[in-house]
Amino acid sequence: MFETIMNRLKNLFGTGISTRVETGIVQLRLATGITNDRIKRVHNYGFMSRPLPQSKAYTLFVGGDTSRGIAVCIEDERHQMELAPGDVAILDDKGNLVHFKESGIKVVTKQTLDITADKDVKVKCVNAAIDADKTTINSETEINGNTKINGNATITGICAVGGLAKVGGGAVPAKGGLEMTGGDVVVDGISTTLHTHKENGTGGGITGGPQ
Repeated sequence: MFETIMNRLKNLFGTGISTRVETGIVQLRLATGITNDRIKRVHNYGFMSRPLPQSKAYTLFVGGDTSRGIAVCIEDERHQMELAPGDVAILDDKGNLVHFKESGIKVVTKQTLDITADKDVKVKCVNAAIDADKTTINSETEINGNTKINGNATITGICAVGGLAKVGGGAVPAKGGLEMTGGDVVVDGISTTLHTHKENGTGGGITGGPQ
């Protein structure tokens, strides 16, 4: 009787190597050499994972009965990273990473990052930078602030700036006037600030520039 109790106590905790893994059940080759294919996998609320085969499991056996095991923790030293004190990381074998560190949060993916919201997405920060080969916005866009473009702008539709409207390929109708300070408008090679005219009077000379 005493020996049976001691064996049960020794079997309360154990370790094993996973040989087949599902989300809720794992098959383990226990340190004792026994293979158990009905070890229940428990998850903390809101956090789920499916480990890889050959990962290491730490198990609890109810009443010391190795046929009633629960994997309370599964680790995989093949896919770990060194952390600074206080850091937290979520990572997998595919190179995806969410790293909480002292300087902020770092998100890395080798494939596509999808963000879906049924309602609004709000971003509040001091500066935002997008470094991409191409950025596409498929929506109406409103910018409440000054805008600077350090490059060319191609407009295939209508561009309206105050009283000025531009239709791609056509004339530029202006309603309300157009005011420019410190610059020039050149039309067919003729400057609006430097152009001159032949005098229509009796002098037959050239007029001065606009005043």
